[in-house]
Order: sequence, then C-alpha cells, then structure tokens
Amino acid sequence: MRLLAQNNEDLQIISSMTQDAISRVGDISWDVKSRQLVIAMNRFCWERKKRSAAARVRSALQIGGVLQVKSKGIQIENTNGILYLLAIEFNQDEQLSPGGHIRIVFSDGAVLTAEVECLDLALVDLSEPWPVKSRPKHG
Repeated sequence: MRLLAQNNEDLQIISSMTQDAISRVGDISWDVKSRQLVIAMNRFCWERKKRSAAARVRSALQIGGVLQVKSKGIQIENTNGILYLLAIEFNQDEQLSPGGHIRIVFSDGAVLTAEVECLDLALVDLSEPWPVKSRPKHG
C-alpha cells in the first residue's frame, strides 16, 4: 500500500489505516536537515476483509516539511518502549498557513506533535503481510 495525504480527507484515510499500529520509540526518526519525520511500524491490515486472515505489515509513515517535533508521555531514552497508535490529526495554524500541527496520538496519553510547513504525509508498506492471531478489539 502507498498512500499520500495532502488534505484532511486524505489524512483521515491514513489515520484509519494506521489505527492500532505498533511501533518502538527507537523506530521514530527526525532528520532536522531534510525536515523529515519517519515512524516505522507494524500496521494492522484493516484493508483486508473481515473474513480474511488477520495480518500485519511493516510500514513507514513519512512526514515532510517538519519544522519542529515535540513529544508528551513518550520516554525518548527508552528506545525499546512500545507505542500503540490510535489516530493522526492535523490542525492548520493561521501563522503557519498552509502549515500547522500534525498530532500522532498513541495509547496512554502519549502524543508526538510535528509542526509542519504544509500537510505532506505518506504511508508506505515495506514488507509482505504476515498472519497474526487476532484482530484489535475496540470497546
């Protein structure tokens, strides 16, 4: 899968495709010089039909035009710490227009916020899917 988000409608699709993705803190990389934030993750394959076997795939979320990154509730020094992705949101900021803030919301109140020049986000699958025992459940 290869998806690009340049508006909120596109971002909602990518957010739904990355819901319940699992990542390690050490799989988050921000290159200040190239202004790119990359998060490698094991994404649940929501695009498969419910009757198909549940699967995950190694994916990367790439955000371009990143000016600044802030984290809340993420222990950056614990590179093996596990993060469970819940949603990705974009809030445009008049002072940064067409830019704003991309919020990547994880479980337990953890949030990664990227200040961006514009909404430029891509989701790319890096591997073939592999079977998993169960689907994520939501209460």
